[in-house]
Amino acid sequence: MKFKCSHFLLVVILFILMMIPDNTYANVSQPNTDIKEIKVVMDEDFPPYIFKDEKGNLNGFLVDEWNLWNLKTGISVKLDAMNWKQAQERMKEGKYHVIDTIFKNDERSKIYNFSRPYAEIEVCIFFNKNISGIIDINSLKGFKVGIKKADANISLLKQKGIDDYLEFDSYESIIKAAKEKEINAFIMGKSAALYYMYKYNMQNDFRYTKPQHIGQFYRAIKKEDKKLLKVINNGFLEISEAEHEEIYNKWFGFQSMDSNYIFYIKIFMTIFSIAAGVLILWSITLKRAVKQKTSELTYTIEKLQTSENRIKAIFKALPDLFFIINKKGIFLDYQVNDATKLLYPPDKFLGKSVSQIFDEEIGEKLIIALEESIKTGEMQMIEYSLTPGEETYYFEARLIKYDTELALAIIRDITQRKRSDIKIYNMSIKDSITGLYNRNYFEKEMEKRNHQNLLNQGIIICDLDGLKFINDTLGHVIGDEYLKIATNVLKTCFEKEDTTIARIGGDEFGILMKDISEKEIVERKAQLKGMLEKINKNKVIPISISLGYTVSTEKDNDLREMFKEADTFMYKEKLHHKQSSKSDLVHILMKMLETRDFVTEGHCDRLQILSEKLAKAIEMTDSQIQDMILFSKFHDIGKIGVSDRILFKPGKLTEEEFEEMKRHTEIGYRIAQSSPDIAHLADWILKHHEWWNRKGYPFGLGEDDIPIQCRILSIVDAYDAMTSDRPYRKALSKEDAINELKRYKGIQFDPDLVDCFLEILKDM
Repeated sequence: MKFKCSHFLLVVILFILMMIPDNTYANVSQPNTDIKEIKVVMDEDFPPYIFKDEKGNLNGFLVDEWNLWNLKTGISVKLDAMNWKQAQERMKEGKYHVIDTIFKNDERSKIYNFSRPYAEIEVCIFFNKNISGIIDINSLKGFKVGIKKADANISLLKQKGIDDYLEFDSYESIIKAAKEKEINAFIMGKSAALYYMYKYNMQNDFRYTKPQHIGQFYRAIKKEDKKLLKVINNGFLEISEAEHEEIYNKWFGFQSMDSNYIFYIKIFMTIFSIAAGVLILWSITLKRAVKQKTSELTYTIEKLQTSENRIKAIFKALPDLFFIINKKGIFLDYQVNDATKLLYPPDKFLGKSVSQIFDEEIGEKLIIALEESIKTGEMQMIEYSLTPGEETYYFEARLIKYDTELALAIIRDITQRKRSDIKIYNMSIKDSITGLYNRNYFEKEMEKRNHQNLLNQGIIICDLDGLKFINDTLGHVIGDEYLKIATNVLKTCFEKEDTTIARIGGDEFGILMKDISEKEIVERKAQLKGMLEKINKNKVIPISISLGYTVSTEKDNDLREMFKEADTFMYKEKLHHKQSSKSDLVHILMKMLETRDFVTEGHCDRLQILSEKLAKAIEMTDSQIQDMILFSKFHDIGKIGVSDRILFKPGKLTEEEFEEMKRHTEIGYRIAQSSPDIAHLADWILKHHEWWNRKGYPFGLGEDDIPIQCRILSIVDAYDAMTSDRPYRKALSKEDAINELKRYKGIQFDPDLVDCFLEILKDM
């Protein structure tokens, strides 16, 4: 009887609950307002809230909501939907009163007041079904991620250090990019993503994470429009719950059950609960009966599962390939985490023996190691290499007995390690500039050959003449080019089987040759000379190689002694070259200057004339005058080491370019020191850009601390430069140039020398 009464009471309560009307919200009166029309902008691409149909018409939940708001308030609503980034920009520009479909954040709260949130948006990460391990924003590192322009989620990516993302104008364009595999993953509101994935039949190709966060849709109005915000909120409050639910169900596909269905469902749930209680009691009784019998089985299964998981974890952690091979060398099975690590597809090796897959040498090694492993039970290890294409790969195989007639082969790719070893070894024996062997290798090779039959073995020692001068004048980059040219010449003339060519010093080369005669070396030397003559036709500074050699005539000759003989021979030839070229050095420098008349034709000639006149005017000796003329000719020799890009630039130099240009005084100083005929000019060349007021370079010298030769050149050089045409300006008149000299008297120029020079110009 108690059961029946309580049951009846429950039914009555449920009935009363079902009788409560659905519309529990009272209408809110719209305050009086003089607003006649509002303009609303929103994202055009967030179905089913808002989207455009094939004809470009706006559709969706928000269109119906705003239309109903219009009916409730009597205020006309003009809806616009566009690219989300553009929508935000237009709102900021004041072209709209309201922006819809907007998430709230700190930055936006500074400029907007927000309505009540009206929808919750689950934001998820969507990723290709073939990718695993993506669970949150952090796990997106390394993947191409798609996201909508101006999306609030961009800040989440940046906070997590994700920079490899692509921005798209719309959600639909993101889905299309995902379909074309231009991106691996994307971040999007779940409802919009599912809509487009079903539209493009991609629902089975992508998976998604649990929501990374749940955003809320708001309507926002600029801070100063507080009155409008109240009108917006009150208008939406006038929409009843039933009206809102009707629109929602229209676009989201849910249908409301009528009250009768709900009543019967509740009655059914009550009965079901009672029956479930009875069944639970019965189930507990049964469980007690079987618990004892199943506990041992459960424990065993858990141990097996734990063991299996441990083994799987170990396999996943190891970078190796695993193969099961029988004693005949036939591949029976394999296990690999990454199939791309297999050089051959499974159908090329499963069921086949090692001798069918590998070459004879590797196959034989594997069979021997396999048999030994199965026979002794001890691990066997071998290394081998494969070249399936253009590149060679290196592997380490460990074979362990697996069963009576089976072995487990653990294969590890050691290619990177081997290549690193090879690279390190080559670095230890090779010269980085020329690619030839270095001195260390040369000496070891010489020691090795010293214990062999030395009959008809030759040693050749070569020296690249004037390398220091080339480095000082043209720079080390050009010097390195000369070394490479010399290397190619030596290879062409002397390289043959069993020949070792090495760079054994800064400008020295050593060559070891077998089965060579003195006659053949002389012929090859003549070939070298001919090649250099052809190359030097296009060289301002010619390439010269001094060469010494010796050839063994007995089996017991000592290569170390032969090296000394060849080196002495080479040094004598080098002295001869040096003597013969010493007189040509000034000629070479002159040739350099001729190839670059740095400013205009005849500049150096005019400087010599003007310098001579001013030197005579201040009563210099004949010897000093001749040095002054020579100085005028070579003062800018350092500019041969300055880039043509800077030297002949038509416009003003940048600060960085000017710093490089200033180096020409130091370059010229080194060139002069390397040239006996003009070595005494080196100090003047270094200081010829110093100013009277200590604002020059390189030392900031001033007044009488500047050599008088530099002070003379400074004046005549400036005058000639001003009265000559330049690529970026026409020449000044003589009067204008004189005025400039007067203006800089006591600043850049020695005032007494300027006055003297102006007297000279009166007679010219």
